[in-house]
Amino acid sequence: MSDALERAKTRYFRSRRVKAAACIIVLLAVVVLCDLRCGFDPIETLLDLPGSVVWSVEHFTPTLSSLDKLPKILLALWKTFLGAAAAALVSAVLAYMLALAGCRAVGLGGAVRLLVRGIASISRNIPNVAWAFMLMFSFGQSEFTGFLVLFMKSFGFLARMFLETMDEVPQGAIDALRSVGATRAQIVFHALIPLTSTQVISWLLYMVETNARDATLVGMLTGSGIGFVFELYYRTFRYDIAGLVIVCIALMALLCEAVSNYVRRRIIAADAQPSGAIRRRRGRAVTRVWTRSRVVTALTVSVLAGLTVCGFSQMSYGDVDLLRATFGALNNFAAMALHPGTDGYWTMGELLSDLGLTLALAMLTTVIGASLALLVALPAACNLTNRAVSNAIKLVLSVIRAVPTIIWVLVFVVSISLGAEACIVGMMFHTVAFLAKAYSEAFEEVDPGVLEALRSTGATWWQTVIHCILPEKANDILSWTFLRLENNFVNTVVIAALCGSGGIGYELYLAANFYFSMHAVGLITYLCLAVSMALEAIAARLHARFEVDRASW
Repeated sequence: MSDALERAKTRYFRSRRVKAAACIIVLLAVVVLCDLRCGFDPIETLLDLPGSVVWSVEHFTPTLSSLDKLPKILLALWKTFLGAAAAALVSAVLAYMLALAGCRAVGLGGAVRLLVRGIASISRNIPNVAWAFMLMFSFGQSEFTGFLVLFMKSFGFLARMFLETMDEVPQGAIDALRSVGATRAQIVFHALIPLTSTQVISWLLYMVETNARDATLVGMLTGSGIGFVFELYYRTFRYDIAGLVIVCIALMALLCEAVSNYVRRRIIAADAQPSGAIRRRRGRAVTRVWTRSRVVTALTVSVLAGLTVCGFSQMSYGDVDLLRATFGALNNFAAMALHPGTDGYWTMGELLSDLGLTLALAMLTTVIGASLALLVALPAACNLTNRAVSNAIKLVLSVIRAVPTIIWVLVFVVSISLGAEACIVGMMFHTVAFLAKAYSEAFEEVDPGVLEALRSTGATWWQTVIHCILPEKANDILSWTFLRLENNFVNTVVIAALCGSGGIGYELYLAANFYFSMHAVGLITYLCLAVSMALEAIAARLHARFEVDRASW
């Protein structure tokens, strides 16, 4: 019996070592292939990076003279934040209604559920640059166009998250209401909304944070908001003022994240408390409905609603007829969706080659960034190091993450040069900060009892990491890495074009701004959408496969 157990242990650990070696070999092969396709030289980049960082700090540091532009910058920043909050709230309301139609509990099921998931995937995976070009044809360059771009992206993301949140509601609560004859509306108001409100508010606040950062890129594309202000000073070589804009954007993002985290903690803490005292009303015992959680939720929604109203009242709509522009946008979308084609400007082989270049840039950034993030996340996890070191690392990561990806890239464009080097280095900053935060939070969820048991047996720090932390959280690492790969691909479409790396985004820019071909825009958008959805499907398949393998361990 002991021999059989020993052989089983040997096979188990050998299998784990083989799988780990296979993963490392595959990652190295991916890096080499992508490196050959992009023409990226890691040695040269490593040598150039210290000097470029020093140059960037010297030239993008705000000066006293740049403070004269602060009122203008703050006004643009305020309008940008209002547009980001309005896009998040409006998209959340519509996404919640769409999710209700597709959820398992009260949805219409069948084809409707597939349609809901399809709408969410398409809206989420179409790059911002494609939405911007399509909408600018009809609505022109205005703050309202920027709002629409943020809305389309937010709507798809929130619809997916809300649908998954509703599907996770315990079926017992739904069955109990159905057994007493409750209608769909009663199930929604007495089960779905109360049980999903905390998660819904969390995703809504996350969307406000994300929109506040993405609004910089959207503003550059639509000629509005803080993105337009940054680009104005950046293109005129006023790097000190551009640096002041970067500081203001980072402070806005940090403030949004701090408020969002505070509200989420208050809601979760309120949910953990008793629901309230039972009081008498007309001779009947009634449980108090307005719990602390619901009060915080109502206040959060009320504040966002006020910001949305303020945003729409201060938003510039341009000199266009909104009704006519809406019909024009629908016609453009129909031309893109129903009649895609090259219009003779490119061959399909050329477009596929450019698409491969964009994907290679995204994969190279993600693989290198994930490797660096894993090294940073280990000391950032408070259960693997002391609290002071963990907080210091997390603070630095928050500051890096607060600066939008496009700004990191543009800063390195002028400090390094145009090309793949600036694209990958700039995107890697945000990738490392994002993944290191996600990884460290996953590591902190490991059962403290398991860590104490390992340490009591004399296990070293590295043995604890290799034999407990990484195997336990490998699924989280895989999920977050592929999520970042999806985001990096969508970002690379536009970023590679702006920093001179080429790719499919450059062809999309030519199709929209020089050839004015909605058919070509549609074809390129379909190609980008196909890659995004394929990455999403691969991530879901690997996630499920890893869960099965892990269960067999």
